[in-house]
Amino acid sequence: MAWGGSLNKKGSDHIRKVRDADNVIKFLEDMKKQVGENQKKIIIKTINIIVDYFNNSYKSKKEL
Repeated sequence: MAWGGSLNKKGSDHIRKVRDADNVIKFLEDMKKQVGENQKKIIIKTINIIVDYFNNSYKSKKEL
């Protein structure tokens, strides 16, 4: 149940992927505190790639 109703398989898969991505981003944010400046830049780029992917995915689904 989500938002007072059930989701179909496609919606459930999307929610699961968003939660997984959120966990990865939290992990990367914690890792950023423990590494040097060069590694921080790489982690920031990685986080941006993940966020951009989901933003673009959401925009394309919204346009349909």
